[in-house]
Amino acid sequence: MARLSIVIPVLGSLEGLEDTLVSVLENRPADCQVVVVHDRPYDDPYDLKDEVCFVVAPPRCRLATALNLGVAAGDAPIVHVISRGVEVSHGWTDAVLPLFDDPTVGAVAPLVLDKGDPQRVVTAGVDYRADGALRNLSQGKLLVSAARRSDGPCGPDPLAGFYRTAALEAAGGFSTAVADPLTTVDAALAIRRSGWRCVQQTQCWTFADPTALRRLGALRWGIAAERFFWRWAPAAGWSRSLFGHVLFSVGQGIQCPVRPSRIVEILGRLLGTVSIVAHRGHWRTMRELAPCEVQSPAEATRSAQLGTHAG
Repeated sequence: MARLSIVIPVLGSLEGLEDTLVSVLENRPADCQVVVVHDRPYDDPYDLKDEVCFVVAPPRCRLATALNLGVAAGDAPIVHVISRGVEVSHGWTDAVLPLFDDPTVGAVAPLVLDKGDPQRVVTAGVDYRADGALRNLSQGKLLVSAARRSDGPCGPDPLAGFYRTAALEAAGGFSTAVADPLTTVDAALAIRRSGWRCVQQTQCWTFADPTALRRLGALRWGIAAERFFWRWAPAAGWSRSLFGHVLFSVGQGIQCPVRPSRIVEILGRLLGTVSIVAHRGHWRTMRELAPCEVQSPAEATRSAQLGTHAG
């Protein structure tokens, strides 16, 4: 069984796939498998079938569906999701894999750097607040500055991220109930709800075009973000979430004269509130999602010592 499964979802277009494949295959670590999930015909012009597992996804499928197919096609305890168009360099996983020796770690967010300006950060993971605000950590900052920060991300960005397979399974996998740009954030919240945590590794560098961060227009993003808020609002408590969301919405409105696109996004958020009732099933699932009993290395050592003494 391989230690690492690298899953590359390719949906809607094959653009950027070969750049990603070349960089991954040239720099892949030992004991790993590479899985490409695609919903468009791919002729494999370089005859890579002996090195890459190609999985055909349903046409126009959601990112979550493709990721779940990719995870199922592998058998490694750690899954690395990397989007088409993202490139890597030699040893990019070296600083990440040891983090999973800590059994409390369920996901790791690497640095994604700008292809055109490698000293500039595209994202260092995603932060999601109870009020519904979502941001990419260290976005646009210099690499030196980002490496000094210790922001605890909610989870990895869809561009690149690492997951413990057991944590994904406990969280129910990737959900098709959210928009594609929010797929990994949703999984990270479910993983955290299950008892694991997400950490940041600023020594793991991947490279992407900054324009790949968001693929939705203002209206669609507003709808998706508002639906996502109501999906997870109970997790932090209704009072805290609703009060924070009101303040967040007021802040959005204040920005409208400076950023007219906020008007369209706010309209999308208003439309997104229509789906509040649809999330009742997810709220019940959250309540039933019991945190797994995971131990830190120190706790595991103590448990082993106690077992030895008891024997």
